[in-house]
Amino acid sequence: MFKLLRFYSIASFVSIFITAALLTLFYRQITIQWNTQLAEKNNTALAQTVLNSVRPVLMQYLDGTERLKSHPQDFPAEVAAVIENVVRDTPVVRFKVYNREGRISFSSNASQIGMDQSRNTGFMTAIGGKSVSRLIYRDSFNPFDKVTEEDNLLQSYIPVRISPDEPVHGVFEIYTDVNQMVRENNFIVFIALLGAELIMAVLFVALVLIVRRGNQRLETQQQGIHKRALTLEMLSNRLLNSDEEEKQKIAFDLHEGLAQTLSAIKANIESSRMLIGSDNKNARALESIVPVIQGAIQEVRSIATGLRPSSLDELGLIPTINWFCREFERSNQDIRVELALSGEEERIPTALKIVIYRIIESAFNNIAQHAHTDWILLDLRIENDTLALKISSAPDTSPAGQDPAPDLQLRFAEAQERTLLSGGIFQAAEDLIGTMTLTSTWPVQKG
Repeated sequence: MFKLLRFYSIASFVSIFITAALLTLFYRQITIQWNTQLAEKNNTALAQTVLNSVRPVLMQYLDGTERLKSHPQDFPAEVAAVIENVVRDTPVVRFKVYNREGRISFSSNASQIGMDQSRNTGFMTAIGGKSVSRLIYRDSFNPFDKVTEEDNLLQSYIPVRISPDEPVHGVFEIYTDVNQMVRENNFIVFIALLGAELIMAVLFVALVLIVRRGNQRLETQQQGIHKRALTLEMLSNRLLNSDEEEKQKIAFDLHEGLAQTLSAIKANIESSRMLIGSDNKNARALESIVPVIQGAIQEVRSIATGLRPSSLDELGLIPTINWFCREFERSNQDIRVELALSGEEERIPTALKIVIYRIIESAFNNIAQHAHTDWILLDLRIENDTLALKISSAPDTSPAGQDPAPDLQLRFAEAQERTLLSGGIFQAAEDLIGTMTLTSTWPVQKG
């Protein structure tokens, strides 16, 4: 039985946890992006402050391209002093100045002065006139400088020019210490995750309570439906048994009562005719009544057999099936019945004999009415501990304009109901070419 509450609890818990994690990651990404943009603006403002203080000297120095190639270390001392003074009480931990050729003209790390960084992607972006920044976390690889950083840093490359319309004369590279920002950001993310999880947990509990309440109502309804189904099944079984008993009683009364009475009347009439003599007018009248009584006897016996074949109780199921198929072929001359009866009569439970006969009877009549076939296969066999009845029919050419046959489950509802009520399993299938197969199976004791 499907456990709705358990399935929903697990599915909703996993979904809520994943949703909270995704929301936290999204919030963290937005926070990092916002902090990066803010730090980049601060670095740009700092670079602009340095540039405003030393603009003439720095521009003259950066424009001396040929001299810079030979003596990159001849950076103006007054410019270096201004830079060091400006960044002294700021989070800036490193400051570099690149000329247009990509050489480091000034660096807070003197050993880097003169190094060629023309292939540095950050420098290449900035020399093209666009600022670029990247947040580099501790112990992570710096894709710009190709080194592993020991602190959380914001690295910014800022073009050096007089105005936005002027060409770029060089590049400022600024490293800002963002340890405090990273700690605060991680704390905020933790608080956001905790808050999201708490909110989601409350939502989870509320939803579980709602589903639990609904599940209880569904279980109550299912129990009621199950009880009604059992009651209907019991009533249906009783009706079928009562109907079968009534048919058996009527058939017995017709066969042993009315048919015997008519036979006795016929015998008396024939005896009276013989006593009167054949030349007497009354004898001829009695003689004309005999065929009528004989026809009535045959009709009564036919009705009794249709209600319940006496051979079923006297001879058994397999002989009765053979008789029924012969009668079916006689009534439906365009349909050929192929039999494959390999079951042992002794192993067929007595209670199942009439059930199997009624299934065959209703299925054959339905096929003759709807299937438009010229061939029916009836296979009854017992293998190990299973009794299997299979009825198949192949489609014939259907008449033009013929209405389609009803759904298999609806067409053979009686066969399905009788199979299920007798403790069996019923299946109805139809392949692509229209070959229909009905299968009913029951468990039987091993011989």
